[in-house]
Amino acid sequence: MKIYSITDARKILGELINQVKYQKSVIALGRNGKADVLIIALPGDEEHLPIKEINAQSASFDFLAEEPDLYSVDDLKKRYG
Repeated sequence: MKIYSITDARKILGELINQVKYQKSVIALGRNGKADVLIIALPGDEEHLPIKEINAQSASFDFLAEEPDLYSVDDLKKRYG
């Protein structure tokens, strides 16, 4: 997913909207190479939100980076595979 600066996005807003609407792209807008907002198409009946791309750009799961690993291989009671 490409991140457009706010200034650049203003110049090509119509083009970005067409990409999102017809190509189902997810567009990020931000400053200094960091996404601040995402532009996504509204889902239709057969479509779903591109949740993987949205979560990849959000800070929703950043807290997990600081969490310790709670389980190890030794915690398994039964080996699979």
